[in-house]
Amino acid sequence: MVSAPDMPDSASSVNANLQGYVAAGYFVSRWTGAHDCTGTKLRRVSMAHDHSQRRFFPETWALSWCNEARERRIGEAAMFGIAEAELDQVMSWADAAFGSVFGAWDLFFDLDDARAAARSFLRNAADLELWGVGLHQTLVSTFCQKSAPSAPKAGHEPLPTALHRAICMRPSPLVGGGIPLGHEVLVASVGCTFNSPESLHIDEGELLRDASVVRNADGLIDSLDDALACCRLLEPAASDARGESELWLPWLIARYAP
Repeated sequence: MVSAPDMPDSASSVNANLQGYVAAGYFVSRWTGAHDCTGTKLRRVSMAHDHSQRRFFPETWALSWCNEARERRIGEAAMFGIAEAELDQVMSWADAAFGSVFGAWDLFFDLDDARAAARSFLRNAADLELWGVGLHQTLVSTFCQKSAPSAPKAGHEPLPTALHRAICMRPSPLVGGGIPLGHEVLVASVGCTFNSPESLHIDEGELLRDASVVRNADGLIDSLDDALACCRLLEPAASDARGESELWLPWLIARYAP
């Protein structure tokens, strides 16, 4: 069970000191408005990936060793203003940078590298966003225990996810200068992709009403304590559905200049 951290009231607001949050990574994205076949509509400021109208860079289409059709690569690149003639250069960069500069599938480990990609490959992309995502330092040990790789088996040694590497193996606070937008209740699905109650077809409005929580103008939750209350309400449902509890946590989203 996720317990409330021991912290002063002043740090519970959206204006919390970024130094109190361990960086989970930096993410470059843009809102495209393109719906998938389900027609599910998510809020604009969200790290949720399933059914999202937001596209993150780079993703699997930029990696040569991922099984993606050339046509899809061209289409995804075009959403970021990347011309077909530039695609091979982007893929060469992604192949070389995977595992060191970014991890599966769109998590930049350092702000400077995310910004460099935005200013080079994505220079023609409209309305580009650069977000830092952080986990409050009092919740890090809970996440690290849950996300640790399973024990090695004969011929197979599971590797840590990019999120685990960022938070548990090379922890550092969110870089200063970001503007905190609020907390989003998220689960790290399959270890490398965030999802929200909204993206998993859970009635988020009902959840917030049950927790007596009001969202801010970006659809996020200002107070860390309020976001934790929502996480605790989600835990029983997650356990019943999967037989193994999903770890819902409040993640702070901060906006940086691309």
